[in-house]
Amino acid sequence: MKKIVILGAGVMGSALAVPAADAGNSVTVVGSPLDDAIVSSVNGTRHHSGLNLDMPDQITFVSNSDTDATLLRDADVIVIGVSSPGVQWATDKMQSANAAPPIVSLVTKGLVARDNQTAPYTYADTLQSLVNDWADADTTGQPASSIVGIGGPCIARELALRIPTRVTFASQDVTVAAQMRSLFATPYYRITTDPDIVAVEACAALKNFLCIGVSAMISAYEIDTGTAKNPVAGLYNQAVHELLTLSQWIAGSSSIHCDRQGRVPVAFDLAGMGDLHVTVGGGRNSRLGNYLGQGELLSIVQNGAMKGVTVEGVDTGRSLSAACRNACKTGQLNAASVPLTLAILNSIDYDDPFKFDFGLL
Repeated sequence: MKKIVILGAGVMGSALAVPAADAGNSVTVVGSPLDDAIVSSVNGTRHHSGLNLDMPDQITFVSNSDTDATLLRDADVIVIGVSSPGVQWATDKMQSANAAPPIVSLVTKGLVARDNQTAPYTYADTLQSLVNDWADADTTGQPASSIVGIGGPCIARELALRIPTRVTFASQDVTVAAQMRSLFATPYYRITTDPDIVAVEACAALKNFLCIGVSAMISAYEIDTGTAKNPVAGLYNQAVHELLTLSQWIAGSSSIHCDRQGRVPVAFDLAGMGDLHVTVGGGRNSRLGNYLGQGELLSIVQNGAMKGVTVEGVDTGRSLSAACRNACKTGQLNAASVPLTLAILNSIDYDDPFKFDFGLL
């Protein structure tokens, strides 16, 4: 039995606790400062309002203010399970507790813009730098933690209901990814491993962004039998190819990029096209895309029907935009190969109506 701590009591962090507990580990979910109501509810009735189900009794929930630093210091694995705005809280929490577990894992999906307008960082790259800094400052001689990124098709509530899925655990050291797989794998939570953590993390973020454009096709073309399927399928295929182009561009500029040595590109695997399929099927990014497909402007949606809703694909687009446009200008990217990306960015950057010209394909 290993001690697993998950930072973030939202839907994905809490859902991931289910297979971890089912696999026989001691699992504690630590709520962020925004999760007090969830933690209180679970501790009172076991009901998780975000997942709309009761959590297993063997999973412990604690609030941010009630967290003992020893809990984090003694952990064998710490999973960062917050959305991208909460990553700073999670890393601060670890650092203030002087926590250096053998494995730090990341289910957060997003990109971090660079000031010099080269390709953005993934959170895996950023987290590795932070962990290395902590190790350099550590007087106990402990080695830097290994980083494991989690990608692939996984709707949180379905995971918590133990409905089967298949995901990827990625780490530069695949033996570490395999070690973490042994701690989380169950008959319903099936796990592959991959050495290319940056490509996995890049696809995990970019599929949210590209989903917006694909999902716009669901509402943009209505026929007498409902939604036209051809435009959705055509743009889904284009999105997968742009996942490949953009993830290779991002991974190629990363300090922890690795050679895939003949493996199937991540964009064509679980963390790419697999996760994109699930995301187009429903969720906040898909919902926004549906509004844009109806001709709504991003500003109108965000101040109206989706006011206060975090849409990570929009945040990813804003982190991606300057570097992507610069790369297209300088020839690092061929603009003709990423027309969907540029169309979505126009809606995000300039609040333009979303339009996609199939004549570009």
